[in-house]
Amino acid sequence: IGLFHYIITLICGLGYSGYSIFYQSIGFVIISACDLDINRNNKGWLSLAYMIGLAIGASIFGRLADAYGRRKILLFSLTINLIAMLLSAFAYNYNMLVILAAIIGCSHAGLLATIYNYLMEFFPRQYRGIAGACMSSFLIFESLLGSTVAFFTLPHSFYKIGGIYFSSWRLYLIIVMIPTLIGYCILLFLPDSLRFTLAKSERKKAEFVLKKINRINSCFKCRNDLHKQYALPLTSLHPRASNRKENNSKTSRFRHELEHFRFFGKQPWLRRLLLLSVGWFGFCFGDQGFSIWLPSAVSYYTSGKTCWHSHQHVHNISHNAMHSLHLNSSACQNGEKLKTVIIDILIGNLLSLPVAIGCLLLINRVGRKWLYFPMITICALSILLMVVIDNVYGALILGCVFTSISNNAWIPYKTWSAELFPTKVRSTSTGILNIVGHTGSILGMTTFAVLFNKNCTATLIIFSLLGFLSGFTALFLPDT
Repeated sequence: IGLFHYIITLICGLGYSGYSIFYQSIGFVIISACDLDINRNNKGWLSLAYMIGLAIGASIFGRLADAYGRRKILLFSLTINLIAMLLSAFAYNYNMLVILAAIIGCSHAGLLATIYNYLMEFFPRQYRGIAGACMSSFLIFESLLGSTVAFFTLPHSFYKIGGIYFSSWRLYLIIVMIPTLIGYCILLFLPDSLRFTLAKSERKKAEFVLKKINRINSCFKCRNDLHKQYALPLTSLHPRASNRKENNSKTSRFRHELEHFRFFGKQPWLRRLLLLSVGWFGFCFGDQGFSIWLPSAVSYYTSGKTCWHSHQHVHNISHNAMHSLHLNSSACQNGEKLKTVIIDILIGNLLSLPVAIGCLLLINRVGRKWLYFPMITICALSILLMVVIDNVYGALILGCVFTSISNNAWIPYKTWSAELFPTKVRSTSTGILNIVGHTGSILGMTTFAVLFNKNCTATLIIFSLLGFLSGFTALFLPDT
């Protein structure tokens, strides 16, 4: 472990943070973009388009990363992400923003399917947990940055430029993409995954990667330490390296692809994949699906409404009156109400910092399994208690608790999920789990958008139960 490993962790963290930033910004844009005519009927389009893009991309990029390399797919994904983010800040109307959100979602699928594996494949096994945890902790720092920028920009108005109202949410999107841009620029000069090149028997590329690692690691070392650096073995890197010409035929490639996916039909990999799929579905539905709508849920309470009272009041309103109310009711918040929602998310992100430090200290001591289980349980319990307490102060406090824990739940879970599969299928398994997870997120976001204003009690109970389901399935998986 040397300077290179610290740099690669920092760069992957900055790139990965782009996912967190946009995920959080969806919730803020929905309640602050007053110039886009967002109402209760169409406010779910933005998050739904984003998650559909994630699901489509996850079905493609995982296998591509195992075939062509982590770095190529990672750079391609980040390029699309940055271009689409910039265009989103200048979106002419809501429909254009929705289309761009789908493109960003697709690019984030490539990011999620490759970046964990790209980072961990530079590290020895005993350091992978702490490396993955350090990278995941960038989600907290970026969430904190995003909510801080939101506090200073979103409550204020800006001016019209041509046919576009350059309102505060546009400036917000431009500012929060800067860390991802920095990570992208530095990633251009970094090599492909070391373990991937070894698995592919690419000796020249592996030598190039090792030379770059050794050169960067030796920047602050004396010459006496140079003999301790890594070197390639003299033997063949792969038992089938001499048969590479045979494997180039179309038939061999097709058979290789079949064998690649048949691997998941063998035990214990099939059992692990099925249990993780249920866990990812529950986590993404209950936790990720709710976190993107948390600003809307908190603003619901800050507007003076409650779940139990509102549910009883709905029965006294006709269907036509309710349809008219939903059609004409804007999702926009401004002034002090918007500031209250942002402050609540900001405090939750601040509380995420000590939780993240605790995760970093405990992930190799307690283990991934017994760190994730209590975290997802607390998240699910927070949503359930929001229904039970059912007032604005309970919503604000529980919103902070939920944000602080949910920001960190990915630290043990993604590291654990990746480590449960060997190198040759790791990105493919991550891609499959992302498809399942994003499907859960799509259903969660759709459920909230359709059901919350009709019966928020039932909505929150559904989200809570799916969170508990994810924790329950974790009990049947082995730790690593």
